[in-house]
Amino acid sequence: MASVIANMVGFHNSVGGTSVTDWWDNGNDAIAFGRGDKGYLILNDEGSALSGRSFHTSLPAGVYCDVFHGDYSPGGCTGPTYTVDSSGWFRADVAPQDGLALHAGAKVS
Repeated sequence: MASVIANMVGFHNSVGGTSVTDWWDNGNDAIAFGRGDKGYLILNDEGSALSGRSFHTSLPAGVYCDVFHGDYSPGGCTGPTYTVDSSGWFRADVAPQDGLALHAGAKVS
C-alpha cells in the first residue's frame, strides 16, 4: 500500500499546475481524465470491469508505467505498461474497484 501512495504522490507532482483534459465518464461510477500532457488517471468504482475500452489522452506517444500497480525505474516498470499511440490513444482493461495512472515522469520509452 505504501508504494501506491508514494507513486500517486509522484503522479501529483508530475501533473501539478496542469488543467483537466480528455474527460470521460460512463454516467455512473467510472471516470477517466488527463492532466494536460503530463498524466492520465482512470478510476473504476463499478462492480464490473471496464473492458475493451480505448482512452484518449494528451500524453506524448510512448510506453508508460502504470504507477497505480507498479514502480517505475528509468527504462522499466514492475507493473503493467501501456502504449500511447501517436494520436494519443491507448487501450486498457480496468478491474472493478481499481484504477490506472500514467504520467510523464514514468515514461518507460
